Amino acid sequence: MKSNSILVILLIFCCLLISFANTAYAYLDPATGSMIVQAVIAAVAAISVSIGIFWGRLRSFFSRLFGRKNNRKKNDTNNS
Repeated sequence: MKSNSILVILLIFCCLLISFANTAYAYLDPATGSMIVQAVIAAVAAISVSIGIFWGRLRSFFSRLFGRKNNRKKNDTNNS
């Protein structure tokens, strides 16, 4: 309960801090833009690989789960 109230206070403080931010006059050189593009591409690649691994494991699980039932039915018909 106490950690919940600390989290709420921290969230309110962060919202207030962001709402009173001043304008920053900063220079972003081309290398910074390139780094941002690389980070976005890396994030997309990491997410797609993670989804691919998860999808493969899920598909493998269901094929083993339902494949056994089909093999049992084939064995039962062959033994009869």
